[in-house]
Amino acid sequence: MKNEAISVVVPCYNEEKTIQKNLARIFNYLKDHWEVFEIIVVNDGSSDGTLKEVKKIQEDLHLRIIDNRINRGKGKVVKQGILESSCELVMFLDADLGIPIEELQKFVSEFENGCDIVIASRFVPGLRIVRPVPWHRQIMEKIFRLLRMAITNNWNVKDTQCGFKVFRRKAAMDIFPRVTVGRFAFDAEVIFIAGKLKYRIKELPISLQNPPNSHVRLFRDPLNMTLDLLRIKANDWRGKYK
Repeated sequence: MKNEAISVVVPCYNEEKTIQKNLARIFNYLKDHWEVFEIIVVNDGSSDGTLKEVKKIQEDLHLRIIDNRINRGKGKVVKQGILESSCELVMFLDADLGIPIEELQKFVSEFENGCDIVIASRFVPGLRIVRPVPWHRQIMEKIFRLLRMAITNNWNVKDTQCGFKVFRRKAAMDIFPRVTVGRFAFDAEVIFIAGKLKYRIKELPISLQNPPNSHVRLFRDPLNMTLDLLRIKANDWRGKYK
């Protein structure tokens, strides 16, 4: 028996070498498991041939394309795609499929238990690592996690940063118009807003295959992410999330 309907948002930045293969994998999975689905590809000002490669398969895979001519940041383009979606369930996942689309079914099952948001997590029991994270990124991730928990005073959600999150439509349309962070810390803001609005969040372990190439810059991005956490806290003080 197939699931009913889902919108899948795929943010893309300089993914020309793998984007066709990965979008085909997403499409084939959804075709086999969903009655109705849409794939919304959001190009984040790629400087390579990502957009060209996506357009080659647009008709075959029934893709919706949103093209940003300049790089706006992952947070902004995920927000774009989510707000353009139309199905009862809406999700986003990374274009490199570091977390494979095949993980989706166990996420969907949690909505039957009353969850509003189901997110991938590296810090709950059951994680399976196919390809490990480089040591310096492991350190970055642990430091950011502690900073995020301390600054936002959210100790319940163990991991906000995995690029694989599924929402009930009502929750998504309530949360994403309030999102202000444009780059990598936007996930932390999404979960923070969800907590403020009392949505029920479930974390699930996943199979994690860390891609060899990452868009995260070793020194610059951790600093920017920390500043974004402080902005989230300041936004909360000002009442922007009410």
